[in-house]
Amino acid sequence: LTLAEVQEVQTRLTKAGFDTGGTDGRVGNDTMKAVKDFQTKTGLLPADGYAGLKVLARLRQGS
Repeated sequence: LTLAEVQEVQTRLTKAGFDTGGTDGRVGNDTMKAVKDFQTKTGLLPADGYAGLKVLARLRQGS
């Protein structure tokens, strides 16, 4: 993902109640944990904490 896409993932996760530790565009431990928790909650497997295109698409759907 681009920097802007990572920031979008962080912003959308934060709005959905997942703590990313900020929206700096860097995928640190907090963002990875938030992504993993989101993946687990929404059944997006594998829940690996990787903020990829599937995660971004699911967040854009509002799921």
